[in-house]
Amino acid sequence: MEDRKSKKLNSASTKRIIPRGKWVLVRPLAASNRETEHGLILPANEEQEQKAQGIVEAVGDEIKGIKVGDEVIFGMFAGEPIKSREGGKDIERKLLLEEDIVAFIK
Repeated sequence: MEDRKSKKLNSASTKRIIPRGKWVLVRPLAASNRETEHGLILPANEEQEQKAQGIVEAVGDEIKGIKVGDEVIFGMFAGEPIKSREGGKDIERKLLLEEDIVAFIK
């Protein structure tokens, strides 16, 4: 029985994730460290740790004003984490409600 479940999960991970309603699928970007003019590398600060950035990969059918390819800022702990495997790589995404997105980056 467990073998069937794991096969089902593995086959599902190769399919597209299509959000419904007011959900948005986002691929998070890694928080970046900053380099000073003297070459010191400063770790991401607490403010950066509270918010995360990502690229919108899919939107639900009730979403207006957010489109695929938008770069957005959302709460670090917002949404549902989604892990899948594509091309032999583990891919992490977040499934967010529309109101979890707090800003756009232009």
